[in-house]
Amino acid sequence: MSDYPYLHVTFRNGKFFAAYLYLAEPRGKGRPKTKRLSGSVLLDVDENGTPIGVEILSREGLDAATLNRLLKPHGVRTIEPRELETAA
Repeated sequence: MSDYPYLHVTFRNGKFFAAYLYLAEPRGKGRPKTKRLSGSVLLDVDENGTPIGVEILSREGLDAATLNRLLKPHGVRTIEPRELETAA
């Protein structure tokens, strides 16, 4: 089992493409549902409504303050800036 949260960043041709912040292991057998939180941030929730991951489609979405503002109404714990650091 993985430690959560953890960040997976995808680059294409050396440039940021997208990132996924894994929050928790999905529960149940149903397919996750996606909620758009902003133009570039989407939240995946499992069939119980538990947040399980965040898809980030622009570097601006990697800002901890912005991300925390969007996630707070969904019961997600505060994400620390160090949890969003990338090597590039």
